[in-house]
Amino acid sequence: MPASSITIIFSPYHVGFRDHRVGNGPHRIRSLGVVEALEKLGVTINFNEIPHVDSFEGEIGRSFELLRRISTAVSQAVASNSFPLILSGNCMASAAAACGLPINDLGFVYFDAHDDLDSPDVNENGYLDAMGLSMLRGESWKTLMNTVPGYSPRTYRRFLYCGLRDQSPLQRQRVIDAGMTSVWGRSDIKVDFAAQMKQELSARSYGPALVHLDLDVLDESYGKVNDYPSPGGMMEEDLIACMDMVPRMDTSPQSLTVCSFDPNAGDGDKIATIAVRAITTFVRALLDTNALTKA
Repeated sequence: MPASSITIIFSPYHVGFRDHRVGNGPHRIRSLGVVEALEKLGVTINFNEIPHVDSFEGEIGRSFELLRRISTAVSQAVASNSFPLILSGNCMASAAAACGLPINDLGFVYFDAHDDLDSPDVNENGYLDAMGLSMLRGESWKTLMNTVPGYSPRTYRRFLYCGLRDQSPLQRQRVIDAGMTSVWGRSDIKVDFAAQMKQELSARSYGPALVHLDLDVLDESYGKVNDYPSPGGMMEEDLIACMDMVPRMDTSPQSLTVCSFDPNAGDGDKIATIAVRAITTFVRALLDTNALTKA
């Protein structure tokens, strides 16, 4: 059954701190007109803002409470036949979205410069948000992950990255060992991301899929999207072509997370405008493929 609306799940947090660094990203995307752009397509928009988590202990406690709340919000949206669009500070929101989706054999399409697959044993920068996918596969933070509604360990046999590049050799090998597929970003040659994505999406089914857009998938020539810019990434037209393509292939998108954007790190309006265009393009493709209906 096609979704009858979109629910924007608004989570403006950076590791539990509200409106701080990448936590400001959802605000800038909203202020640059994402709701109005989607309504112009004829889509009904619902809004679910995740409330403050200040009463929880520390970065870890607050972050896991956000995961619990986002999972619940995703489940509520799906139960109402509404497509979940998560505007989040941190990438971990996609781990929560996976828990909230009522699908055991979920596929993944990730636009990201980073793999998010670190476990505490291999992480070098102390950044909790680098561990979302290791949490989701049951490798790390097991006790706390079991408090997230709908959680069960996931496998990544149907997992496609696009633009992945900013990695240590160990991180790259962990992606390969996990059986994940990647259209790698490269700084030495121009990658035709859309052509390679089409080839990968044609070769096998990734649906039903969770779709994830970390805006640092964009090339560093756009300026700092967050604290981790890198060369060899996607240009705007690469991203738009791929966001249009994904719903038209055998992916059956179940949710979209847009995250990891600090509007104060660089040209925030430029990046937010690209984000609005990417989201609108994706939703238009959902409408064209009858995965979503107009009001």
